[in-house]
Amino acid sequence: MRDPALPRAFQPCVETAGWSRHHGAMADSSVPGGDTPVGTGHRRVYRSAPGAPSPASLTIKFGQLARKVYIGLCDGGLDPEATFDLACILMDWGTSSPAVHELAEQSVAGTDPAWLADLAGQVLEESGFQPGFDTEPRLLAGLEDALEAVKADMRATGLAGPIGLAFVDDGDSDLRDVFADFRGSFSFAVGVSAGDARDRISALLAVADDVQDAIMGSLLAVWPVCPEHGLGGHPREHDSRAVCWCNGGGSGHVIAPIGHWIG
Repeated sequence: MRDPALPRAFQPCVETAGWSRHHGAMADSSVPGGDTPVGTGHRRVYRSAPGAPSPASLTIKFGQLARKVYIGLCDGGLDPEATFDLACILMDWGTSSPAVHELAEQSVAGTDPAWLADLAGQVLEESGFQPGFDTEPRLLAGLEDALEAVKADMRATGLAGPIGLAFVDDGDSDLRDVFADFRGSFSFAVGVSAGDARDRISALLAVADDVQDAIMGSLLAVWPVCPEHGLGGHPREHDSRAVCWCNGGGSGHVIAPIGHWIG
């Protein structure tokens, strides 16, 4: 998941038609610092505050709220309070959109659950939210399946393991990474995120790349090696397939699809 861009420290008091946000409560009020009553239009007033939340705390809070909203969409139990809070924190970040404002309004109105769900899904997509492995266990299963293909290539090239995926919990967020664990160490692996498991090709490329980093870092040797040109191969997509690619031979060529190395 990418984090939305954070503005400088602001503690906004956000007002829009029919609702206001102040100290975590839903309430009707006039616009602070102005004479325009709530309900006559959209207005946002920002006040700088030394005690404004840090970027790190906002990131953690966003992850918690987005996960709660995502789960609510999946199981049909969407909580309007959670969608309202999500909309407010995005406005706190300065990344609001018409959909974010409408999500806040609909969360308070509570008149159309189906429209609220549509808005929540749109806002999650706009904000770049991606569910983590705890929320969507199938994502981890997809990466483990991709690892089996890479293991087949290791066997075909005569490279012994063991190789696995080490699950690392950051303790603060549902967004977690797994790392290629080669012979008991994942020190050289960059990591594979839950978002990399969005489809089969992405999963194969991400896992193959991380396994390659772990192996080469541990052995201080190139792997895998093109049998034709003696150059190191690299995972890449070619003709809608995840392949191991060699840059030799002028324009480069496919050594083999990942998982189908010919020994």
